[in-house]
Amino acid sequence: MHRESSATSDALIGAVIDKRFRVIQYLGSGGVGHVYVAEGLARGAHRGPRVTVKVLRPEHQTNEMLRARFHREVAAATRIVDPRVLSIYDFGTLPNDLPYFVAELLVGLDLADTLSYARALSPVRATRIAVDTAFALAAAHASGVVHRDVKPENIFLVHAPDGRELVKLLDFGFAWIDGDPGGQGTFRITTRRSAVGTPEYMPSEQAAGELAQPTADIYALGVVLFEMLAGRPPFVGPAAVVAEKHATERPPQLRSVNAALEASTALEAVVVRALEKDPDRRYGSAAAMAEALRDTPEGRALR
Repeated sequence: MHRESSATSDALIGAVIDKRFRVIQYLGSGGVGHVYVAEGLARGAHRGPRVTVKVLRPEHQTNEMLRARFHREVAAATRIVDPRVLSIYDFGTLPNDLPYFVAELLVGLDLADTLSYARALSPVRATRIAVDTAFALAAAHASGVVHRDVKPENIFLVHAPDGRELVKLLDFGFAWIDGDPGGQGTFRITTRRSAVGTPEYMPSEQAAGELAQPTADIYALGVVLFEMLAGRPPFVGPAAVVAEKHATERPPQLRSVNAALEASTALEAVVVRALEKDPDRRYGSAAAMAEALRDTPEGRALR
């Protein structure tokens, strides 16, 4: 998310949404929406809790694809009930016809920013983040949702008041939802032969536009775990080159990328299996990957 100071982004400051929330601060912008902090309207002597409000950027108002992505994020996230997935409380359309949603306010950094400062994480910390993300994906898959864009930018690390670091999985804008392959009358961003996602984290079958399967998210999480341990994804470069490498090349050994890595062979084996080219050779479920991670020496250290 980047900061942006403009009349457009500040226009919502002070506005009341759904007679329940007053926008008090502009946080920043992503490619699709502006993000704000709002607070619940006062009830007696007490103010309501602070929340996040995301609103489609005005320049995208007539962009059918981005409106569909925005609505898909709400539709997918509200199907999933899990503490590791961003909670969306409310959604609707502003008087100017821009869609919005209201979500929990998170305090912390996303994993991408964390890695930009730390480069690589300790194996125990990386394992804990991967375990929690795997369980978030397991909840999504059980709800009929395949995320399709698992990457560090979409894994938020919350700084809890008690000092713990908690995972929140974000941004289901590219998600495939069981029983709703695109939505009647909407731009179809989730059908066969429609490749969506981020090349560095996509398995070859997703890049080829094949129908979404949970094993694609498992592969993407394997890439994220590789990056947390090695300091970079297994393949980097132009999108077409990265896609070809995901399809044809075995990932490099972790220690060849990060010679200082002190990870167990069991943890390295989890990464290798998650990154299998053949989806049938990966973990059969995200929960199975989480349990495999918890069975490593790093995972046992978390108990």
